[in-house]
Parts: sequence; C-alpha cells; structure tokens
Amino acid sequence: MTWHRRAPIAGALALLLLAMAAPASATPSFGSHDVRTVFHIAKSDDRNRVDYGIHLDARCQPVGDEPVYAYWHRFEPGYPRFGDLGFMDSRVYGISSQSVRTRSDNGTWVEMHLAAFPDLRILVLVQRHDGRCVARAQIPVRGQPAFVDRVFVQLRQPLGVEYVRFRGVDVQTGQPVSERRRPPSSW
Repeated sequence: MTWHRRAPIAGALALLLLAMAAPASATPSFGSHDVRTVFHIAKSDDRNRVDYGIHLDARCQPVGDEPVYAYWHRFEPGYPRFGDLGFMDSRVYGISSQSVRTRSDNGTWVEMHLAAFPDLRILVLVQRHDGRCVARAQIPVRGQPAFVDRVFVQLRQPLGVEYVRFRGVDVQTGQPVSERRRPPSSW
C-alpha cells in the first residue's frame, strides 16, 4: 500500500488517539437534590472512573425526561476532579437512551441503556429515604435483579476489553453479588 493510501488511515487513527487522550474540560452541573453517583464504571488503566448521576427536584422526582447524566470523576493528579465526557468517551460510556417509566411518591423508575451495552436494560429506582433522595441502579447479575453500584472494566492491551465485572447486592436477599462477563461482540 502506498503512502497516499495509508495517510487517511494514519490521520484518522492519530485523530482518534488524540480525542481519547484529550480530557473534557467542562465541569458537569450538579443540582442541590441530585444523586451524584448512582453507579460508576472504573477501568484497569487508572483510578479515574465514569459516574452516573441523576438530576432530582426537592420532591426527589427526576428533572425532565432524561435526568440521568454521565461524567468523569477523576482521582489521578493533573486534571480537574469532575469533567464532562468527551466525544470519544461518550461513544463508550455515554447514555444511548433513557426515559422516565413511572413517577410516583413511592418511587420513580428511569430506564436507560449505555452506548457500550445497548442490550443491557438498566433501571434506576429513585426514592425518598430518611428525608433525602436515594437512587439505585438495578441490573441483572447472574440472571437475578441486583442493585449494582460499581462496574469494573479490565482492559486488554493495546486496545480492547478482557472482561467486565458487575458488583452489587441481590434485590431479594440483600446479599453481595458479582458477575464477570465477556464484553459485547460490538467491542
């Protein structure tokens, strides 16, 4: 292959790597009643993670039709503590769809899907508990409903995912549960 044929490929690869390396600079906006972290995704290459929060009003009801948001929660030095997802980050960690399914004073359910897991249905339950807003993500773990608070992605070098681990508690028993899954075939 001659250089003029490889140049567009090399340029696209360089742009992709640059976009992945460039941190998003904007700070996400947090409301006074928001639950800033419903669950988070950590990865093996550093301590930074993507947190998923939900915008809530004073009655613990979701604000708008798409209240769940994702943002970087950074623990590595040299970057702001919080930041919006960049373009490339959104293609993996972003929310591909969400909708408020039921609104009730006893609890509100929001259904969402992540870009990296288009077939994984995540339900966010929002309730008022002891005078404050509480939100939990319900995701199937080992075929049973579980409230998942963390997801870990073991990366494979140079580019790829070895496995994804979901951790939380069984909805019925309250016992800790964990499941290691292979990444979706789209990865």
